[in-house]
Amino acid sequence: MNTLLLKKTRQYLLKKFNVIPQIAIITGSGIKLFENCKLLFSIKYNNLPFLHSKNRTGGSPVRRYAIKGHEGLLKLFKVKNKNVLVFSGRKHLYQGLDITDVSANIKLANEIGVKKIIITNAAGGISKKFKTGDLMLIDSYIDLMQSTERGILSGITLPPAKIKTNLTSKLRIKKGTYAGVLGPSYETYSEIKLLQLLKADAVGMSTIPEIICAKSLGMDYAAISVISNSWSKKHKPSHKEVLHNVNKANKKLNDLILRLI
Repeated sequence: MNTLLLKKTRQYLLKKFNVIPQIAIITGSGIKLFENCKLLFSIKYNNLPFLHSKNRTGGSPVRRYAIKGHEGLLKLFKVKNKNVLVFSGRKHLYQGLDITDVSANIKLANEIGVKKIIITNAAGGISKKFKTGDLMLIDSYIDLMQSTERGILSGITLPPAKIKTNLTSKLRIKKGTYAGVLGPSYETYSEIKLLQLLKADAVGMSTIPEIICAKSLGMDYAAISVISNSWSKKHKPSHKEVLHNVNKANKKLNDLILRLI
């Protein structure tokens, strides 16, 4: 981690914000939040030194936010009289980045002074108890992202976190186990069968590095998956389908997060 760049980015943002956000949110593929709320500030990730990283091979900066459904914008909103920081879009390990890059959003939020963070994603449904459009609170995970070679330990189960406890006490929301895979290809039939044997409820290509980072920094956090498609033997998922189904579920996720805030 480049501590100097982190501090420079923090100073720049706090000068622009003129406030310290109370909560931060990371959005997954196609997720759009607070479209009816006041936008106080917005900036491209690539214009922030700490979020503008090079790929793992040390080459030119990769096009990290060319993935459709990820804006690559840092936004500050006024929501219910609170200042809410939104990382609209995220980095992925499959884009040639390492664990430091994909958890930079968490480190920056913590450095700015944010103590609570909600991490969202679009995930494929594996368990029959979930259908397309459902929201799933991640209460445990299976790390299959090859993350050991990227500097973190695999197989950690989430312990309780304050914001997660508050969430489950206030709202009726299904809980489940999230399996994180490297991607970017969708899972084969055999891989899905393996994930079912491992008792995974949903599968995606992000979030686990961010959860580990948030926990290590002592932040209160919750992670929520939007079930973007439901698995069946004949079903062939696509990114277009994922974005379509997430768009349909956006209002449900917005309503839930507004109740949390």
